[in-house]
Amino acid sequence: MLTNRKLVLNTIDSIHLIQIENILFCKSNNSYTTFYLTNQEPIVVSRNIKEFETELIRYRFFRTHQSYLVNLMHISKIDKSDGFKLILSDNTRIPTSTRKKKTLLQILQNNQQFQNES
Repeated sequence: MLTNRKLVLNTIDSIHLIQIENILFCKSNNSYTTFYLTNQEPIVVSRNIKEFETELIRYRFFRTHQSYLVNLMHISKIDKSDGFKLILSDNTRIPTSTRKKKTLLQILQNNQQFQNES
C-alpha cells in the first residue's frame, strides 16, 4: 500500500514505512519479494513482485527481468560488455532480459529529455 510517497511493507514481525526514493530495487523469490534499500537492511515481504510492480511503476520503477524491479533513479551506469547489466548507485549489478532492453533504453532516453527540458 502506498501512502504519500511511502510504501507500507508488512513482514512477519513488523510494519515498515519506506520512502519510495530509498528503494534501490526489489528481487523476487517465488511468492516473496525482498526490498533492497539505501542504508538499510533488506526487507522480505510475503507478496509477489508483480503486485509491487503495479504499485511502483508510476514512481519510475521498471521490471528489467522476471526477478527484478529497479528504481530508475538509482541507475548510475549500464555495462553493455557484461550482458547489459545495470549498475546501481550502491554498485549492485542488475541483469536486464534481452526482450526488456529496448524498452528500458527508450524510457531512459525519454527521462533524459524530460530532465533537460526542466
